[in-house]
Amino acid sequence: MKKSKSVTLFIIIIIFLYFLFSQFYLRTLGNINTYIINPLFFVVLVLILKFTIQPTYKTDKYKKSIVSYVLVTITLYAVVFFASGIFLTYGNNPYANTINGIALNLYSVGLVVVCIEYIRFKLINNSLNKTSIFIIIVLTFALKDIPLNSLINNLNFYSLFKFLFINVIPSIIKSILFTYIAKYTDYKPAIIYQLLLYLVLWVPPVLPNAPWVFTSIIDILFPLVLLLYCIYEISSKDKLHLYKSAHPIEPRGLIPLTAGIVLAIWFALGIFPIKPIGIATGSMKPTINVGDLVVIKKCNANDVNENDIIEYQREDFSVIHRVVEKYQKDGEIFFITKGDNNNHADSDPVSEQKLKGKVIFKIPYLALPTIWLDSLSGKQSSVDIETGN
Repeated sequence: MKKSKSVTLFIIIIIFLYFLFSQFYLRTLGNINTYIINPLFFVVLVLILKFTIQPTYKTDKYKKSIVSYVLVTITLYAVVFFASGIFLTYGNNPYANTINGIALNLYSVGLVVVCIEYIRFKLINNSLNKTSIFIIIVLTFALKDIPLNSLINNLNFYSLFKFLFINVIPSIIKSILFTYIAKYTDYKPAIIYQLLLYLVLWVPPVLPNAPWVFTSIIDILFPLVLLLYCIYEISSKDKLHLYKSAHPIEPRGLIPLTAGIVLAIWFALGIFPIKPIGIATGSMKPTINVGDLVVIKKCNANDVNENDIIEYQREDFSVIHRVVEKYQKDGEIFFITKGDNNNHADSDPVSEQKLKGKVIFKIPYLALPTIWLDSLSGKQSSVDIETGN
């Protein structure tokens, strides 16, 4: 069969409809869908494409470099991901990491990955007009990893914002990456990338207790940087490359940028001895105003003196107030604290066990976007400054 845009579009429509049907119905069937329906659908589709679409022959001149980039990317991802757990603590792995559990995952997830990447490879190379097909394939296959059914049950600005960064953006970037690789090499590098990434999550007995912001950022950054490396590698060698320019952009400068972003996230999460905190209420006015960002340095009780502004734990939130008195009782250090804008000191003394750090400087109003997002989410701010009189 000759290359045909209409055949490609017909198969894409079938896949698109299947993904929608799977989102809203098949997933409710549980194991029947996971272990029978879903793998069977893609296996059958692979067989259909294998015998109806002409064989696609690709050169291997890019594959070795692309595979090496994939291996480096997954290795760096694993290092960054698990290093965060040293500071954020680890939790039990929710995946079944026994031999039987990993084998079941390789069948139900790994088999589908192999089939999907083979299908993507056949489709992107079966059309003469590849630009429009490229976009359609990217969006269609991205839908596989975007749980639309979960969004419908929780529609507000914060949930949309979170859904966008956890699901939509990472899925689209990875779909662009895999489609691009399939267009210029074959389906194997994309399979290697995904299976290695799954094994990073499946095999270890523990995983870092990383917040969604951190995981979503690295899920965006690493495939994006890999994509840029692939574009540079192929465009610098292929004179007929679609996106080739006179001077291909060298992506190595993105490595320091990526490292800087990861370090900035770690800083925001409090992994380092200092951390930033947004101020949500006004009990420390005029010293600290609503929306100011204060930087907290971790310390012990001996490093705190009267008149220092400290952060301490109170129930399920933090408080930032000034120390007006420091005393020792039964060998333990206590603090009496007060908000600069409050008429009276706080009702309960702060023990040294509740001390989290002290303020070393502030940046006016830098935290206003964070405070705004917290208010939209309906959550209590991470720092609640007592405002009683």
